[in-house]
Amino acid sequence: MQNNKKLTTSKGERAAYGLYAFGAILSYYMIMSYLQLYMTDIGISAIAVGIIFMFAKMWDAVNDPIFGVLVDKVNPKGSKYKFWLRIASIAIPLTTILLFIVPAQASIQVKIVWSAVAYVLWDTAYTMYDVPMNAIVTAMTENLAERNKLYSISAFFVYLGALVVAIFVPMIYPALGWGMTAVLLGILCMVNMLFLNFKCKERYMGTAEEESSIKDIFLSLLHNKYLLIFTLASIVGSITNFANTLNGYVAIYCLGSESYITLLSLASAVPVLFITLFVPKLLEKADKFAAYVATRIITILIDGVICLMGYGNVTLLLVLIVIKNIFAGVWSVTAVMFIADCVEYGQYRTGERNQGIAFATKAFTNKIVVAVTGAIAMFGLAAYGFVEGAGVTQTKETISGIWRLYSAFPIIGSVLSIMILVAFYKLRDKDVKLIIQANNGEISREEAEEKFSRKI
Repeated sequence: MQNNKKLTTSKGERAAYGLYAFGAILSYYMIMSYLQLYMTDIGISAIAVGIIFMFAKMWDAVNDPIFGVLVDKVNPKGSKYKFWLRIASIAIPLTTILLFIVPAQASIQVKIVWSAVAYVLWDTAYTMYDVPMNAIVTAMTENLAERNKLYSISAFFVYLGALVVAIFVPMIYPALGWGMTAVLLGILCMVNMLFLNFKCKERYMGTAEEESSIKDIFLSLLHNKYLLIFTLASIVGSITNFANTLNGYVAIYCLGSESYITLLSLASAVPVLFITLFVPKLLEKADKFAAYVATRIITILIDGVICLMGYGNVTLLLVLIVIKNIFAGVWSVTAVMFIADCVEYGQYRTGERNQGIAFATKAFTNKIVVAVTGAIAMFGLAAYGFVEGAGVTQTKETISGIWRLYSAFPIIGSVLSIMILVAFYKLRDKDVKLIIQANNGEISREEAEEKFSRKI
């Protein structure tokens, strides 16, 4: 396979792929940014919110690997991945709405059970999206540059979705309430997810694989060391990043007004939205591993400045967040591209091309960002004495604790993540291109290994 300028996919396909990501991510950012705030506003304690999120992750630990097998084994005629994406286009909007219409007069026990069940249903629906959405790119085209282009388009629409949620949700929910806001968002979500079903084509389905058990899945992952290394680094880098979970709490209790929710979200989303447009050009000139590591180190340094500076100067804080996310945009966009590289490496080493398993791992990692970090953040709030209920005044100690969770803790995970990648992740772009050629039979394994830049 050569990475020339000729593209396999049409403009309509690429647009449909991006719009589907836009629709689904509206739900994702609604959950990630506002669900905890909604739950504590309706009287659920921070500890109970954390337990709900942890409970959902117990289910996640089961459904992600199982779904990875289903994606690889269930092959409806002509739509291995679109089959699941059709279901997700209905299930994600409906479960999002369900999460934000907890009966106001219900007992606290009913509210907790409702929220827990609704969150598990949403989590399952999102799995149906996340695994096939990333894997379908490998079926749409075999061109590495075109895959990167599709992932970049998806990333652009993802951050556009974040921008829409950041601007309109804080404006709408005080006037219309959480329930109606979720309904409007769910409709927008569903409409945008429809186009992929009609436009995108699965051209390269690969050869059929023998049926795998759950044990086979873990053995396969153990044989794909770079998938494991990158997944571990991603989890470690995300597990202490509470910024998205705590945006609302920082705005209300540290900065003094819920109106700052929009500004904090915009400062995070807008720079990444625009930087996604330049990532493909950057990757034409720089190895993506080098770009990933360099930009992540820069964001760590900026996080350190934000932590030490505090929240007294809101203007300077917002400026620093914007600068940070210009660089964060590069490593966040390139992250999904590493998974596709790991798929190629796995096929090269084992002869099995398990896209579903690889992207199920990626989906699990993404949802850890939402749920496990959300749970830990809520436990942290409880430890600092946070009191649930809309309009409650928090103590100075609690407010200081909110800031520490928001600004200092992300640095810890990011530093450890970079250390793992630099020490153990050896795949580079020029090596991946050789691996793809070997997988396609264009060159022999011996020819590929002679040209590798390092031992992999």
